[in-house]
Amino acid sequence: MDIFGPHFFYLKGITNEGDTFARHLSAPPDTPEDAFTGSATGGMAAYLWKYNLIRKSKFIAEQGHWMGRPGKALVEIIGPRDNIETVCISGTAKTVVIGKLNRPR
Repeated sequence: MDIFGPHFFYLKGITNEGDTFARHLSAPPDTPEDAFTGSATGGMAAYLWKYNLIRKSKFIAEQGHWMGRPGKALVEIIGPRDNIETVCISGTAKTVVIGKLNRPR
């Protein structure tokens, strides 16, 4: 399916350290919710910066707390609001699945 899940966000962290809190829901047959979504966080950051909804170009994004898998990332937006060059997302990660993909013959 070519369906994007909604990325809901709030302009306050769920902890005192966070600046934003988000939830990223998925359509079946995927898992109902993603614990932390770096690519969606990057898009959210660019949107918030462009439309002057955040004041700092560096902030802490939080996600996953309500599903018992709390995550956070340092987000840095590079470039002025009207000409964003890139968005950097950094943080720690845990391996959840290890596997091997085989090309169909």
